[in-house]
Amino acid sequence: MNTKKVVKRSRGDQLQDLFGDDLMERFFGPQGGGGPEAQTQRSLGSGFIIDPSGVVLTNRHVIDGADEITVSVGRHEYTAKLIGKDARTDVAVLKIEPKENLTALSLGNSDQTEVGEWVMAVGNPFGLGGNSVTVGVVSYKGRAIPLGPVGTSVDMIQTDAAINPGNSGGPLLNTRGEVIGINTLIITRGVPQSAGVGFAVPINVAKEILPQLREHGKVVRGWLGVSIQAVTDDMARSLKLKESKGAIVSDVTGDSPADKAGVKPGDVVIGVDGRAVEDNGDLSRYIASKPPGTTVNLRILREGSQEQTIAVKLGTFPEEGAGDEGESGKHGQLGMTLRNLTPDMADRLELPRATKGVVVVAVEAGDAAEDAGLSRGDVIVSVNGAPVGSVADFEKEIDRARPDGVARLRVRRGSAYSFLVLKLK
Repeated sequence: MNTKKVVKRSRGDQLQDLFGDDLMERFFGPQGGGGPEAQTQRSLGSGFIIDPSGVVLTNRHVIDGADEITVSVGRHEYTAKLIGKDARTDVAVLKIEPKENLTALSLGNSDQTEVGEWVMAVGNPFGLGGNSVTVGVVSYKGRAIPLGPVGTSVDMIQTDAAINPGNSGGPLLNTRGEVIGINTLIITRGVPQSAGVGFAVPINVAKEILPQLREHGKVVRGWLGVSIQAVTDDMARSLKLKESKGAIVSDVTGDSPADKAGVKPGDVVIGVDGRAVEDNGDLSRYIASKPPGTTVNLRILREGSQEQTIAVKLGTFPEEGAGDEGESGKHGQLGMTLRNLTPDMADRLELPRATKGVVVVAVEAGDAAEDAGLSRGDVIVSVNGAPVGSVADFEKEIDRARPDGVARLRVRRGSAYSFLVLKLK
């Protein structure tokens, strides 16, 4: 599988961090400043057929941001259409229009996979072409690895079958030829090649979200609005709990469903809807399996001993769409591009998750935004004293200010606030 992405890079100086790359570029992509030049980025990956009609399963990171996706099947190459993708699980679904009869792989049951079981990883390592097969065993099950939004993880299958760059998105097969995982990443030191510690997204995780991806192009999940962690033995002792089970709430997002229902930091969730909560992953998976609008009953311990039940009506989990694919606007006359600030993006910018506003993701040289002193990564929180929580809010307030020719912006940069005056053409 090949992808192509055309980007514009600046020839001028960039704000660099200690590693020598543009910190803002990591989050928002390349930004012009000294005469942009078009560059084509190409990447390689793998995938596999799950439906003879040409439905392909792969990793989201293999195709994310691509302008063109080419899938090679045998001697034929096809231009693929992106059907859906999910940041939390790093899964993507593509569609090709085949010229030949395709053989779909059978999807197994990853829950029945056992540690020590022989497995095969199939893919296109280093873009060598063809389908290379490596063999190993399942080394560990349930290794919690964060793949998407901060505070979420997937319980991965760990294997020592060699997984190298280009293998991402390929199938991990059991000895019956069934797919039990999607090869996703490796952990290594130094050279980015297999060190015998590879990870695959369990196929049951993908099967659970496939209907939504194929029908809607995204996954909609329930959301509590809390940060949670496992209860360790030492923590259980400090809380005077009888056993180290449950999920302790370390933070509650302001104005979230949990906040509105009265959940507080320090609460230990020991049950939900009549079932026990073993750890933080157990609670996260259960909540994510429920659609927004569902009311769940949390059984909690407050201050170590006071047990109570709290009913919470779930909101919508702020997935990648809220930040990477959400509402955005390129304001040509003002010389900047804005995006809605989501909790996930706030985490990346090291801001409180409850911060409201719009993020400046690009500033054009010589235009009004640059003249006003705006920079990439700035968060505009108000226009002429009116709070702005979305790009639509910003545009509405700017339209109101146009008769005056200027707009007063309150801007957050890092932990500091300042006022800037934007001239309106």
